[in-house]
Amino acid sequence: MGSRKIIMLIGSILLGALAGFALLNYIRGVEDEVLQDTARVQVWVVAQDIPAGTTATDVIQTGRLEEREVESSFRPTTSVTDLSQIQGRIAVGNLAANQILVQGMFDDPEIVETTFADLVADDQVAISITLPKNRAVAGFIEPGDFVDIIALGDPLPPVGEDDAFDTSARQTPYQRPARYLYRGVRIVAINGEIVGDGFASGEEELPLPEGGEEVASLELTFAIPAEAAQRILSVPESNITLSLLPDAWSPEARPNDVLDAILTDEDLPGENPQIVTPYGREGFVDPFDTQNDADAAGGSATSDSGSVTDSVAEPAETDPATESSDTAGDDEETEEG
Repeated sequence: MGSRKIIMLIGSILLGALAGFALLNYIRGVEDEVLQDTARVQVWVVAQDIPAGTTATDVIQTGRLEEREVESSFRPTTSVTDLSQIQGRIAVGNLAANQILVQGMFDDPEIVETTFADLVADDQVAISITLPKNRAVAGFIEPGDFVDIIALGDPLPPVGEDDAFDTSARQTPYQRPARYLYRGVRIVAINGEIVGDGFASGEEELPLPEGGEEVASLELTFAIPAEAAQRILSVPESNITLSLLPDAWSPEARPNDVLDAILTDEDLPGENPQIVTPYGREGFVDPFDTQNDADAAGGSATSDSGSVTDSVAEPAETDPATESSDTAGDDEETEEG
């Protein structure tokens, strides 16, 4: 056997040995990872349900925490390893049995024991009014929404019983003034549900009273300056209605249009050619309808009458009299020929 073949054989053996060594190391690494994941570690677990506000001292003394073994892959990185970490603290929320105890489940009493007063700024007070759903946007409002508070005046007296309005000025369907008492008032609670609690009255059922009957009224709570509270509470609840503002709105005053219309006997909106509809003389346009944008973009291809204009000119109409004379001349030439 030549020396060249011997060298090649030795090289093949060495390469095989290196490949086997690498494979062995890989297998050992995988085994180590599996063993590490399946290794048992100690954690503290909630043994019994713990109500919010319970002190850690009481929980420990009553044995509602116990130490258990779990696979290391199931131990949270924030798990409590020593009960001294929760000493002097209280449960932030309700803790269910079999939960692994992690940091944040218990916190300082000063932080946890907050009250509704924390939602009220230093220069504000909190007040509540109760309105039927039909005067509270049918219940489609939730804590955190902004609403307009509209004060409804008492019905106007019949014609002839009030000298402030003459007969002609009273020929109007407006029988009571509706005036914007305040705009952009923030709701902080509805039926005891506080802003930030995830309450959505438009998507979920409203909280029911103990009897289980359907809620016909809403208890609305506002946090507002004292002067505003005094004005709102001076209006009977039976004369208050709400309107819901969109997410994007700006504080703009609303004049007393209805009272002005009563005094001047002006046209109703539907009688005014500049108004016609609540959305203007052009009518309603869906702001979420993209087809409208496409139609507007293609409007340049249409004439004022809405028909498509041709680039090729149509032939001019022929005068019947001229056409008949030309035809007669052609016939005469044919006969002469």
